[in-house]
Amino acid sequence: MEYSEHDLDDLVRASERGMRELLDAMEGLKEASGVGESRSGMINAAVGPDGRISKLKIEARAMRLDSAELAEQVVEAVSAAQEDLDRATRALLPPGENAGPADIMRQFEDLQDGFSRESDDRVDRLQRMRTRDRDE
Repeated sequence: MEYSEHDLDDLVRASERGMRELLDAMEGLKEASGVGESRSGMINAAVGPDGRISKLKIEARAMRLDSAELAEQVVEAVSAAQEDLDRATRALLPPGENAGPADIMRQFEDLQDGFSRESDDRVDRLQRMRTRDRDE
C-alpha cells in the first residue's frame, strides 16, 4: 500500500480538527451557566458551571411573602437556573446524548482519552510510513 503526501496532510488536518473540537467543547463546559426565575418573577437566580448559585436577586416586594412561600420561590428560581445550565451543557453534546453535567464531564474525559489514543495511532502510522519509505 502506498501513501501520498495527501494522506499525511489528511492525517494532520484530522488531528488538528479533533483537537480544536475537543478544546472548544471543554471551554464551553467551563463557561456554561444557567439563569432562572420564580413563577412570580420576583426572584431571579444564576448558577455557574458547577451548578452552584452565583447570583440571587430578590425584589423588595417578595419580602411581603410568608417565609415558606419565599423559600419555595427561591428554590424555584434556583432549580430553573440549574435546568437552564443542564440544557446548555447538553447542547455541547452530539445530538441524541442524554446526560447530566457530571456525565458530560466524564464523556469529555473519555473523548479526550480517545483522541489521545487516536493521535498516538496516527503518529505510529506516520512512523511506519517513514520506515517503509526508507526501506524501499
